[in-house]
Amino acid sequence: MAKGQKDKQTPKVAEEGEPEESGPIAPAEAPLVLRSEEPGPAEAGAPEDAEEAGDEDDEVVATQLGTERYVIAGFFAGGMLLAYVLGKLIHGVWATLADKDWFSRALPALTAVGDDEKTTYGTVIGGIIALVVVFRMFRNPEIRTWSDEVAAELAKVKWPTKKEVTNSTFVVIATTTVATLYLALLDRFWAFVTNIVYGDGS
Repeated sequence: MAKGQKDKQTPKVAEEGEPEESGPIAPAEAPLVLRSEEPGPAEAGAPEDAEEAGDEDDEVVATQLGTERYVIAGFFAGGMLLAYVLGKLIHGVWATLADKDWFSRALPALTAVGDDEKTTYGTVIGGIIALVVVFRMFRNPEIRTWSDEVAAELAKVKWPTKKEVTNSTFVVIATTTVATLYLALLDRFWAFVTNIVYGDGS
């Protein structure tokens, strides 16, 4: 038994050409796996893909905000126009009714209001009515969906730059000038030929 235990404790020396046998590796002595600092193909493309995805998300958000801005601006402009029209309409109806005798007898207080005050009151009342109408239209799902689609299509339009507009304007002016001169010269030429052919012979 003592000899067997001694054999177990004595390390076996490997002979030449034979691989050295090693016992179980302790966790502390486990070989470290060094990763290469250069990213692989998938890792190399990952930051670029992430940046592209981030740019696309930013563009989508900007487009949505821009479309929302155009929709709100459209409803605001429509509300201002409606308030102006309603104010003028209320003022006109009020001024017309104030000239009627039955209206003067029925509502003398409204008849006594001056023309400038009628304009002010009509504008205020028209603005309130327009605000209510525009708000209800803005909250209407069908109208809101339609306005969002229109704004999205208009956002896709590529508007010309200032340089392009200037060049196009010069082209139109030059073409119009050349065409005018050509037609004027042609008219004078045919007038000269007509006078020779159908002249009075003098």
